[in-house]
Amino acid sequence: MSANAQADDVRFGVQLPLWDYNVHPEVSFPVIRDTALLAEELGYDFVSLDDHLMRGEGGVFYESWTTVSMLAALTSRVRFQHSVLCNMYRPPALLAKMAATLDAAAGGRYELGIGAGWKREEAEAYGLPWAETKERMDRLEEALQVIRALWTEDVAHFTGRYYTLGGAVCAPKPAQRPHPPIWVGGGGEKRTLRIAARYATGANFAAPGIGSGAGMDVFSYFEHKKGVLFAHCREVGRDPSELTLSAGVNLMLWGRDRDEVRRRLEAAASQRGLSGPERERLLAGMQHAIQSVEQCIDHVRRFIALGARSISVTRASPEAMRRFAEEVIPSL
Repeated sequence: MSANAQADDVRFGVQLPLWDYNVHPEVSFPVIRDTALLAEELGYDFVSLDDHLMRGEGGVFYESWTTVSMLAALTSRVRFQHSVLCNMYRPPALLAKMAATLDAAAGGRYELGIGAGWKREEAEAYGLPWAETKERMDRLEEALQVIRALWTEDVAHFTGRYYTLGGAVCAPKPAQRPHPPIWVGGGGEKRTLRIAARYATGANFAAPGIGSGAGMDVFSYFEHKKGVLFAHCREVGRDPSELTLSAGVNLMLWGRDRDEVRRRLEAAASQRGLSGPERERLLAGMQHAIQSVEQCIDHVRRFIALGARSISVTRASPEAMRRFAEEVIPSL
């Protein structure tokens, strides 16, 4: 039975393994492809893709736009969501054209997720432009105006500080009308969430970390950020109910109890030849992951009660994806 049939107003998705994290230690395109096809088979609503270019020195990381274009041709139902694109990596007019083309070709299955970007060392390694936080936020706000203009206007004009359109035509238009969903990623309370309130279809909060929200549990963090976002909505004259809120579930349904999960992680570490700090980092990841079906059900129910209507499971092995679809979703 499909995931859609189990929770009428909540969507469920899976993060694709574009990089070599512990549940997919040897990432290749067949692994990514098979994950997307399994998500479609199990009835997940969408798959999401990270947008990075490298992972340390020598780590595998598949470029997200090339990957999503391949996957769209190999699937027929599942939707695709970038979570999230770095605005600094692609001119927004070109990005709008790329997204419109993909959405038209895939029959209206694309969702644009975008943020200001944060990984300066990656941009510098690739020789891409970068800027301090204020400018990146200003660029993001202009970029969203450019993208929406190209998607909705026959001939688009825009004059901003950073971007200009001088009669650009975006044809084909996206299949979805008035345009594909727009997700703004990040939890910055002064600019990011205000930009989301003004331009987004949905908001995808970053996990608690450094800065505002540090030290909160995931539920307190979600509720706090939702409150800030809704306050911005009221300030800009927008109904908060128009936005969809997204939450992530760090999934590790590798076994029936914690000991089994640890045994399997240790086996994975040995298979990869990890030792010392690298091995400890892999095992430490277990502390932050959901490891039982009961815990997972409780976790998702709490997010739904707080207003989440889009749930993405991350770091999910094929076994975990199947168990989530067959044991968790039907119990919600």
